[in-house]
Amino acid sequence: ILEVKRSTKTARSASAWNATTAFAELCEGVSHNRELSALVFRATIDVTKPEDLMPDEFAQYFMFCRSVLFKYEAQYFLWKEGTLSDEMWQTRRKWARSFFLQPVPARMWEIEKEQHQYSAGFIQSIESAVVTSPIFARPVVSDV
Repeated sequence: ILEVKRSTKTARSASAWNATTAFAELCEGVSHNRELSALVFRATIDVTKPEDLMPDEFAQYFMFCRSVLFKYEAQYFLWKEGTLSDEMWQTRRKWARSFFLQPVPARMWEIEKEQHQYSAGFIQSIESAVVTSPIFARPVVSDV
């Protein structure tokens, strides 16, 4: 019994580490590309509409978001199988739901669902998350 508990704890720790590291590496990679960083920021704030992006910008952002969603769906399956903690998955799904309250990500999410990219359970889990506000809002500009 102790070995099973230790094994379960190790598996959950590894899943949490891998899930967090995957996103950290994705963000770090984006940060090395000034143009992509600016695009990701601009496309994710609530004042940017899909039509504000050039077709190549939307395509680039779309592929970036798809990579994030594939990572999220992998985490969903880890959670569903009991390897990822409930706390971590609940945090991730609320972030995703908030993310899709923004105009550009919302359009991208609709396209992805139309293309049947993700499991029904994953989609339902994201869309049923209760959030109070979007995660990104108008940027604060300061003279400092």
